[in-house]
Amino acid sequence: MPLDAPTPLYAGERLRDLILCYAGPWAFLPYMRNREDSELLWHARQGVILAFAECVLTLAMIIVGLFPIFGSVSVRFFLPLWLLWCLGMSVTSVLQATKGKKHRIPVIHQFVDYL
Repeated sequence: MPLDAPTPLYAGERLRDLILCYAGPWAFLPYMRNREDSELLWHARQGVILAFAECVLTLAMIIVGLFPIFGSVSVRFFLPLWLLWCLGMSVTSVLQATKGKKHRIPVIHQFVDYL
């Protein structure tokens, strides 16, 4: 019995926009382009908030990294963990979005309605 991979629910421009929603700063493109599609707009809002949180916390960890005591712990331990978490959330959200589901990223999904 062969294992068939499920086909994506979306194709074409919609699939491209769903992928761009979680591609860091590129999340602004679907956010600005697709104001009438509520599902795609939800994913774009969550992607924008994730990109903003990623940039802000990464810069904060780098700035803390300038101090001698907390620097090595911040830059060598927490920064790679934070970036791996962001990558994992982006990949998981893209996979769920292409199946037509909403993956709620912890803490970040609470701010989607405010954007």
